Amino acid sequence: MIISTNWLADYVQLPGTVDEMVERLLMAGLNHESTKPVGQDVAVELEVTSNRPDCLGHIGVAREAAVLFDRPLHVPDPRPLEGAGPVSGSVAVEIHSPEICPWYTARVIRGARVGPSPSWLVDRLATVGVASVNNVVDVTNYVMLECGQPLHAFDLAKIRGGRIIVRRAEAGESFLAINHKAYTLTERMCVIADAERPVALAGVMGGADTEIGAATTDILLESAQFAPLAVRAAARGLSLASGSSYRFERGPDPAMVEWASRRAAALIIELAGGTLERGVMVAGKLACEPASIRLAAERVGEVLGVDIADARQRKILTALGFVEERGGALHDHRWRAPSWRRDCWREIDLVEEIARVEGYARVPEDVAISARPVELSPRERTVRRVVEVLVSAGLCEAMTRSVVTESVASIPSPWGDAAPLAISPPLVRGADRLRRSLVPSLLEARSGNVAVGVEDADVFEIARGYLARPAAADVSDGPVDEPLLAGVVVGGDFFRAKGLCEAVLAGLGVTGPGVRLTTRPIDLAPFAAGRAAEVILDRAGQASERVAVVGEVAAVTRDRLALPGPVAAAEIRIDKLVFAIAGERPVVRPSDYPPVQRDVNLVVDEGVPWGSVESAIRGAVEPFLEHCRLVQVWRDAERLGTGRKSFVVALTLRSTTGTLAGDEASRLVDLVVAECGRRVGAVLRA
Repeated sequence: MIISTNWLADYVQLPGTVDEMVERLLMAGLNHESTKPVGQDVAVELEVTSNRPDCLGHIGVAREAAVLFDRPLHVPDPRPLEGAGPVSGSVAVEIHSPEICPWYTARVIRGARVGPSPSWLVDRLATVGVASVNNVVDVTNYVMLECGQPLHAFDLAKIRGGRIIVRRAEAGESFLAINHKAYTLTERMCVIADAERPVALAGVMGGADTEIGAATTDILLESAQFAPLAVRAAARGLSLASGSSYRFERGPDPAMVEWASRRAAALIIELAGGTLERGVMVAGKLACEPASIRLAAERVGEVLGVDIADARQRKILTALGFVEERGGALHDHRWRAPSWRRDCWREIDLVEEIARVEGYARVPEDVAISARPVELSPRERTVRRVVEVLVSAGLCEAMTRSVVTESVASIPSPWGDAAPLAISPPLVRGADRLRRSLVPSLLEARSGNVAVGVEDADVFEIARGYLARPAAADVSDGPVDEPLLAGVVVGGDFFRAKGLCEAVLAGLGVTGPGVRLTTRPIDLAPFAAGRAAEVILDRAGQASERVAVVGEVAAVTRDRLALPGPVAAAEIRIDKLVFAIAGERPVVRPSDYPPVQRDVNLVVDEGVPWGSVESAIRGAVEPFLEHCRLVQVWRDAERLGTGRKSFVVALTLRSTTGTLAGDEASRLVDLVVAECGRRVGAVLRA
């Protein structure tokens, strides 16, 4: 961001020398790049980090200087004189894509005279490296560089149909920009269109068909709010960066949308004449929700190691635009962040603001800082518990890319059937798909280890998958679902991976009243047929859902990746299991009474999996069941019948209130047999 010191002086009284101002801004977070004289002015280039879009305008930098040098800030309050007559209805404004453009405003100026800009405006733009075009276009650039809010001016006579429509571009739609180059648009981009064609690429650049020229007399002045991601996708996808896109990508101050419109209208009337029609045409609703932040006064001293008086803390935060939400002492107080500081939403952010204004030189280097234990969120605790279990089992944690090749992305995901999301342009050469599962990436990692002689590379990863939501789904949380997954790839058979999966679930404590886990077979690539299973979670009052898959990797996949021997994998939906660790795990005193051992021989149909039988057993005698172990699976068509098999099950039963008598244990076994018969059709072998 290049600033003009003459321009900056319109809003705040600057210190005696430019060097003094630059040094203080530098120490407060605006890095100094260069200083050079330009005519009667001085141009100062500052590096503005992406979290400070408020400093991409002279008013934002002036606000910083006003706070740092304790001087008043003077921001004009433009009130352009409107003409007589009815409220403007020259153009109808519609928003068809509110997720990209929440708010759009337009003003109409008639009878303007387009011509050269006055010397003061030309000089100020030249200082910051912007060439003069004409008085109308120069005003839009001036206001953008003043407050950070981009604007655009259309030749109203060239707007067809009397309509402005904010919509997504049609696939393959052509757009001629003001640089007189044609671009082919995609559905991911947003355009400002009239009744017939696009007249601007939203947030990036206006169109040549409606640009301001010497013959223009009537002007449509646009000021709007655009979603940063949509603007970034369009600018990078077309390699069409601009001063507007640079600011919209970072999110300008929402409160400046209306201010910038009034400011530009007033300056256009002053420099080009004309009459401003009454009122403003508005569509949508301004998206602006400043954070409410708790700050305890003593927290500043704990973090910085130096005491800053409550009154000084208040003065700094108030000068920066933060608003006290209730009176009283600063202790356990709350502050509402200003609309231009959406990077501030935590207590530590306020501490940093106080520190940088007070001066980091005041922070001592040799004073011990008291530490306060951080309370982990349930999600963080869940992830840590999973890591502990898998590392304890001897696995190494891997970090693989979220983008994969098309062939890897084509492997079905256990979490959804939507096609993999494509990235354009690719972040990595040859890899332009967002993965839907971690297992393929971990298989490639194991293959790479095997290639260099490490054949026992048992690895896991905890990361997000990326799934496009169905068109009919509720997309209030965004168009992409990002499940948090734990992927595991190990050498061995199905049962090793199943054991690791069960260890993770046990470590999380996914048990208890109203919670049931059922394992059942599935067919799913890249697992071998008949050697894969899914884990289904049933919770009281909620629909059943898949929370894990486990299986042996198919031979064709192993051959393609040059993986020797059996390889097994598992994947767990961590985000579905946070509930299990949200509260403290109960501590249960072991029973003082002896266990009772019973063996049960259950005959079931061949298609009944062990997981269904185990689930039925646990459901029948959960309070008394200490352990349930499958001892043997036996098949004999002559004795059991065709298509039948026998499960020999060892049960360990124990009571917490007394010794189980023989008849009580037999009654529990009868309950097991009855429940297994009801749920899976099992019978007790004679």
